Parts: sequence; structure tokens; C-alpha cells
Amino acid sequence: MTLQVVQLTDIHLCDDPNQFLLGVNPEKSFDRVLMFLRQQPPPDLLLLTGDLTQEGGRLAYRRLKQKISALGISTYYLPGNHDQLDAMTSILNREDLGINRSVLVKGWHLVLLNSAVPGRVEGQLGSHTLHWLGKTLKEYGDYPTLIALHHPVLPIGCSWLDRLSLQDSNLFWQICGDFPQVKGVITGHAHQEHDVFRFTRKGVIRCMVSPSTCAQFKASTVEFATDSLPPGFRRLNLETKGSLTTVVHRVS
Repeated sequence: MTLQVVQLTDIHLCDDPNQFLLGVNPEKSFDRVLMFLRQQPPPDLLLLTGDLTQEGGRLAYRRLKQKISALGISTYYLPGNHDQLDAMTSILNREDLGINRSVLVKGWHLVLLNSAVPGRVEGQLGSHTLHWLGKTLKEYGDYPTLIALHHPVLPIGCSWLDRLSLQDSNLFWQICGDFPQVKGVITGHAHQEHDVFRFTRKGVIRCMVSPSTCAQFKASTVEFATDSLPPGFRRLNLETKGSLTTVVHRVS
């Protein structure tokens, strides 16, 4: 039995669907990604890992909800640093919000964390969320686990971006290092593809950063720079015994 997950991240829909961001129209770019996704076998689950909108506008959240609902796929939404949590929670279905919640599906444990801090670009989980994470991983120790959040949990080789990633990542790893059932962590925020393994005291955890459905950032840079790579998304196949395979699809 395989759990198929598609991650969409850094969508940046604007209240004005004709607005451009870094030379890309987020609306049209996202629509192309969804059209490509419709041409593939549908996944069991969609994970939208933050920066769903550019300004946190209600009009943008309403259009996002309509577009995703039309797919008919079970979906969880996570906030990013561009999102406004009040607007997000009032418009999206509350049962779909992945704000520090735990989900069991097809033999896998999905842990969905809120790393967004109001008014800040960088991410932080904080003591309450970190305590909840440790408690949840201990409670579901028999299930292979995938953790999802917006901000990267490891450096990705972009100096300017690494300063704006998860600020309490050391505490995050102190917890995850005690639980061998954690097989993977997926994040967004960086508008680029990155895939590395983290060796812990109890096992190996795959850390995956996924490209944006909108504009892309150039990899391995000291200062901010954009890339001409097309938008994309990540598909994951999670096997019952804990193995994980993944591929990033780019949409021209």
C-alpha cells in the first residue's frame, strides 16, 4: 500500500489575479501547475506548505479554495510568512488547516507544523509547538512519519535564505533525532529544489525543499537572485514499511 502525496508550495496568489510577482503572474502559473496535475494520476493527498497568498488577501484565499476544491482531493493547508492567519482560517475549511496537527493515513503519520511568525520572514516553532511535536512523535512511534512545515530546517547553500529559515532548527533536530520513525521533512519558502539526508542519533531523515508554483530563486547564491527555471511541485510515494521516493515536476 502506497500513500501518494503532492506538495504545492509558495503559490503567492494576489487579490488582483492580473498582478505580477518577480516577472511571473502567480495566478496563471498556478493554473498551469494544476492543469498539469490533472493530467496525472490523482494523489491521495495534497499538502500546501505555505505562502498561499502574497498579501494574505481574502479574495486570493477564496480563489485558492475554489481551485483546490475543484480537484476533489483531500488537502491540508499550512501558513507561510506571507499568509495572514485570520483570513486564512476564516475562509478555508478549519478541518483542512494543518496548524500543528497530526494525521494518520494509509499507515503513515503526517505531522503538520506552523513555523510562521506574524510580521517576520524567518520561521520559528516556539516552545509550545516543539513540546507538542515531541509528545506527538512519542505517541505515534509505530508509524513511519513525514513532517511538513514552511521554513527549511537545514541550510540549503543560499546565504541570504539560510538566515531566513527556521530559527530554532537546533531544537527541532534535538527532538527528531530521538525518533527513528521520522523518515522525511518537506518544506517550501526557498523557491527552489533541494534534497539532502540528515543523519541523526537514531536514523536518517530525508529533508526536501520544493520549488514554487510561481517565481524561482537562484540556488547557491549569497544575495537574492531569481532563476529562469519553470514553476514546479513535488510528488512523494510513501510505502507502508517506511520507504520514501520523490520526484519534482517542472511545468513549462
